Amino acid sequence: MKKARAVAYQWVREVNEKLNSTQDEVTCEGLRLRLCMIAATCFSTFDVCSEHVAAVLATEEDFSVAMQCAAMVHDNKPPSLSDGNFPYLARMLSRHRRLLHHLEPTFCQPKPDEAGLLHADAYDEALARFWLGYRPVISSRWHALPRPNSRWISCGAEGGHVVHYDLLTGKLLVDGRPLGRLPQEIVEHPTYASVLGTVSNQTATFQAFPDICFRKFSTWVLPISLDWTI
Repeated sequence: MKKARAVAYQWVREVNEKLNSTQDEVTCEGLRLRLCMIAATCFSTFDVCSEHVAAVLATEEDFSVAMQCAAMVHDNKPPSLSDGNFPYLARMLSRHRRLLHHLEPTFCQPKPDEAGLLHADAYDEALARFWLGYRPVISSRWHALPRPNSRWISCGAEGGHVVHYDLLTGKLLVDGRPLGRLPQEIVEHPTYASVLGTVSNQTATFQAFPDICFRKFSTWVLPISLDWTI
């Protein structure tokens, strides 16, 4: 399983790099679908019986790879599978959701006799893969939110940023926004679709100004907001 995971993870890295360097939306759609399937395949290498979970999630690298793959599946899955065009992917994602629920207790293990999560260093490493400028705040390490929101783990980052990660879906948020892409309410807005709908949605979503996102293109940056008074 570890060898299969290493191969799949290398493919994940390569496809993700290609996606991040592509501007054409048609090409990006195909790459996102491929990345979703490969990341789900990589994550599935942790799908073992409860008594063997400790053997497949044995190192901090294992936890980091699992978190990265879960986040990539969430961010790159098709918006709808109800049209029947992706029957195999629909079954794969169903198993993926089951596995996320199965592994939740393992990922939110607390440190013995200490505040924070046992595998916080692995989560820092995973987040740094998505956010190159990430710097953790020692006083706000990874921790689980109180019930009934214990499915979410959170940490602080330099610059006053707050990170949340949903253990049951793979959703990763920085200051309440998706990292690396525009929020759906902007992407699905008719004005955005008519003006920029044919190019990639890859973007940097954390910023110095509230309610404003920055859309990165090859040589320029476009500020975008749904608050038309700005």
